[in-house]
Amino acid sequence: MSELLPLKFSAHARLKDIVGRGLIISDDIAIIELIKNSKDAGAFGVWIEFRQLGSSEASELVISDNGHGMTLDDIEHKWLNIAYSEKKNSAPSVGAYAGSKGIGRFSCDRLGTNLQIMTRKDGQKPVKLDVDWTKFEVDGRDQEIGSIDLFASEPTLEEFRQAMGPERAAHGTVLTIRGLRSEWDADRLRSLRKELERFIIDPDNEFSVNFSHWKYGPKHPLNGPIENKIFEELDFRASSIQADVDADGKFITFELRHDGDFLFKSTEKNPYSELRNIKLTLFYLNQPAKAFFKRRTGYRSVEYGSVFLFLNSFRVFPYGSIGDDWLGIDKRKAQGQRRFFGLRELVGFIQITDTDEKFEPVSSREGLKRNTAFRELATDSQTITSSFDDELVYGLFHKAMRKLEKFVVDGLDWDRIDRTIGEDNDEELLAGNYQYLQGEKPVLETIDSVVTIRSPQSHIVDIDINLKYLSSLADQESQDYDDLVETLEERFDGTPIDKLRPAEKRDLSRFISRQAKELAQKNRTNRGLELKVGQVEKQLESEQRKRIFAQFETTADQTRIIQLHHQIGLVAGALLKRMDRVVRRYRANEANYSKADLFDVIEASLFEIEKIQNVSKLASKADFDISTNRVRNDMLQFVDEYLENFKDVGLGWNLRTTYENPEHCQLVRSFRPIELTMLVDNLVDNAGKAGAKKLVVRVYSSGKDVVLEFADNGSGLTDRFSPDELFEKGITNTSGSGIGLSHAKQIVDELQGKISISSGADGVGATVRMEFKA
Repeated sequence: MSELLPLKFSAHARLKDIVGRGLIISDDIAIIELIKNSKDAGAFGVWIEFRQLGSSEASELVISDNGHGMTLDDIEHKWLNIAYSEKKNSAPSVGAYAGSKGIGRFSCDRLGTNLQIMTRKDGQKPVKLDVDWTKFEVDGRDQEIGSIDLFASEPTLEEFRQAMGPERAAHGTVLTIRGLRSEWDADRLRSLRKELERFIIDPDNEFSVNFSHWKYGPKHPLNGPIENKIFEELDFRASSIQADVDADGKFITFELRHDGDFLFKSTEKNPYSELRNIKLTLFYLNQPAKAFFKRRTGYRSVEYGSVFLFLNSFRVFPYGSIGDDWLGIDKRKAQGQRRFFGLRELVGFIQITDTDEKFEPVSSREGLKRNTAFRELATDSQTITSSFDDELVYGLFHKAMRKLEKFVVDGLDWDRIDRTIGEDNDEELLAGNYQYLQGEKPVLETIDSVVTIRSPQSHIVDIDINLKYLSSLADQESQDYDDLVETLEERFDGTPIDKLRPAEKRDLSRFISRQAKELAQKNRTNRGLELKVGQVEKQLESEQRKRIFAQFETTADQTRIIQLHHQIGLVAGALLKRMDRVVRRYRANEANYSKADLFDVIEASLFEIEKIQNVSKLASKADFDISTNRVRNDMLQFVDEYLENFKDVGLGWNLRTTYENPEHCQLVRSFRPIELTMLVDNLVDNAGKAGAKKLVVRVYSSGKDVVLEFADNGSGLTDRFSPDELFEKGITNTSGSGIGLSHAKQIVDELQGKISISSGADGVGATVRMEFKA
């Protein structure tokens, strides 16, 4: 047997095509790779310049940096050593390395046919190397890449400074690329600039990239620093969440923000074994935020991308590209259209500083390996075991996104949240700062559900909640919704249902959706009350009513619970049928379904909803039958004690209310308590909307009649409508909807009385007068 001859791999000259133009898939990526090399060389500044080539229209692309630079030995044994990466065998000089494959240098071949490298390490002589890439584009079998000679030289320091550019560092590297393989017209340059803005992130302002083209002046929008400030500006126009994993990997800090102000900040133990030094920022884009995004970037948000991933300051392709659902967001949305976010509603970034190389780029530059670190970051299922307990947790992104989603989808119905936090916490509320401690009285239920979703209680270390701002959000949302309801008729005036504009349909859908939510909540309340009835049957006994508004303990007795349950069930059932009918007719786009039909339903629904609100208020203090059955009692005493026992009736308007009955008139009538409270509430609200600060409720006799008056010192009546017209639906003297006085007349008519309105004494304010037979 003959002796085996030793063999070796040989690399053909065309290898540079495979490594360069094959793996580096676009010119934009090529430039990014060269910027990465500059950052890894310790540069804090990079200049990308398209310079004029002599007197012709041709350009050369010059990429220079103020990094460490190279010596002749570095050129020979490192830069010319294919696939060698010094970065893989040494600690980074500044943070983590952006690249580590040793192929970024072939980006120069992707961009042009000729390359000149001029470089200088501080205190050393400059070095120049010229590379003609066309010499490697041969097909002979024996043309190995190492057989093609390249020649280096030593330029003068002045030549190096001239190549680098005036007033820049005396060390670094200058890459001059000629014979550009692509046409770089204005559109192409704008596209490049936008791509660079999306590829580079520098939150600490430690690394700058500048861009210029010789054809355009210094003030031209194409020229100047590459900056991506869209996320900073979005902070003031959107709801967002930030999640920071500290450098030691011990804690995660979540901060929820709304229009630039923080709502809560929580700290919890980090359950992810591989995640550290990560910053995540995610924005929810409603319609106004989308409009701002389009004005600011020139893109619709859906054309810009979604959630980008930055590894060591540079974007990892293709994550975040249009249509790339790498986080399973749209897939998840398909399971619940109304409840879940989609790619169209989200934009943001994840920034990873990876000094431990937990995240591994694949060689094709097509993303990261799906290893443990990647799964802990991006998985959308509860499959990860906590590193310090047996809890199963979701990936970091989905933990953060779910908190933001809970806030937007469930939490922004602020007018429905319970603001009560307990008397002991009033000082913290006024200070706008409430410290969450286990065992203390709970904070607002809604925001607490946002804090704790997908965060086990055992993981939470500390939380800070801005209750003062949260309360103001609730007030504003409530007012916005009231304004929506009040303007529905005006906005839809004369427009058939099937002709509504998309914005009008959205508002109508919002109204219908809100009613559905309220009905669902009432149904849940009913079920809870049924359980409560069973519990209290063995504990409570009836008490004799001493006065209409007897002061009982806060726990309602069995009879009142049953009545409350019965009344809400009746009203909610009728309302549910009515709203179901309007939804079905609306979806069917019935041509004969007019505006008048729609608003008959809306007005009737508002009347019933007002009943539900007053039922729960009455039930805690009144021991009479609060169901639809009437009571027979002194109606005037009822009004007196209602105003006395519910002192907050006018507080929302900063309105002081007094009751006067010097003649001790009585008016025994059969009436529904709920409707009488609605009458009082509507007249108080009208006074508040008119800007009144004082309201006098006065009772006196007039012949055989008893008069009940509500006299305020507000803005008075307008000349636009006659007093009688103000009781018609949709006619209003204030900023209201024109429904309150209509409801008041409906109630007084049923009580067989007469109602009128007139200007107050000396033309100040207005007086609503109700007359009843004694």
